[in-house]
Amino acid sequence: MSMNSARAEIDLAAISSNFARARSSAPESKIMAVIKGDAYGHGIVEVARHLNAADAFGVARLDEAVTLRESGVKTPLTLLEGVLDSSELETARHYQVDLVVHSDHQIAILERESGFRIWLKLETGMHRLGMPVSGLGQSLARLKGHEILGLMGHLSNADTKDSFVTRNQLRVFHQATEPLPYARSLANSAGLLQHPDTRADWNRPGLMLYGATPFADLEPLATLRAAMTLTAPVIAVNQVGKGDTVGYGGIWTAPADCRIAVLAIGYADGYPREAPMNTPVLIGGQKRPLAGRVSMDMITVELAAEDKVGIGDRGVLWGNGLPIEVISRFTGTIPYALMCGVSKRVPRDYVS
Repeated sequence: MSMNSARAEIDLAAISSNFARARSSAPESKIMAVIKGDAYGHGIVEVARHLNAADAFGVARLDEAVTLRESGVKTPLTLLEGVLDSSELETARHYQVDLVVHSDHQIAILERESGFRIWLKLETGMHRLGMPVSGLGQSLARLKGHEILGLMGHLSNADTKDSFVTRNQLRVFHQATEPLPYARSLANSAGLLQHPDTRADWNRPGLMLYGATPFADLEPLATLRAAMTLTAPVIAVNQVGKGDTVGYGGIWTAPADCRIAVLAIGYADGYPREAPMNTPVLIGGQKRPLAGRVSMDMITVELAAEDKVGIGDRGVLWGNGLPIEVISRFTGTIPYALMCGVSKRVPRDYVS
């Protein structure tokens, strides 16, 4: 196993701890753990096998469900975007995948079939996917040949801690669903953590399972544990003189004689090219700034005079000691994008 590459250490115990935090937020509710996007970059099969306490898993793509079933995962799976056509419907039947239904197109396909387990998704204000609440009775009638697992919606602004939009979505959802004898699901990670009224029979935590805040302020949450630590080795330490430039375009100029550490990670590994100079890297136990442009396979970091950093030492790009939220702020993005952007050429090392 080569260590001359970026690696992502995945702490499965941290994922379990975060799952327990989600469970404790609504102990009487069931949890559909969202593991789409390769479990937000953490490895869908490994995370699913580890989270055997989940009541169900939510995935976005049918091939994710197929991968899980063919890997021996027996937990109920819910296809959050549903199927596109009859061919996908038959695949879902074969692999025993529950379906979210959010459009008239999907209902028309299902009217000709029977025996599926279905979540009906309602449009409550996000205006992305969902059936209109005004036609809820008609939609249910058209799906009479199937088992209705429940009714769900999706929160669009729950990452804002005090949101009129969230309160309005909650009102619309409750008015439509309260008279009906079905399970309900609305809360995502932000809803579970900050909007208790959105908690229902089923909750759908995603990002919080992996230890990052779901809130727009990007302040790390002490109650969550980071599950991914992204590291890369130092492959060179170079002396540069005052006035020397470093990297493509020469956008960084040494303010004085100093040393530059070159780390084997770049945008081909998922480290964001848009990371500006001064984005911190944890190296030798100290936060040191990026110096120059992120390359495909390398970054360069300015060392302090007292730093004792050598070839083979590993720097932390985010994770233990350097929260992913910090890097999100520097790069103008969100933890979701950083996690999901870690490429397949970065090995995942699982620890528990």
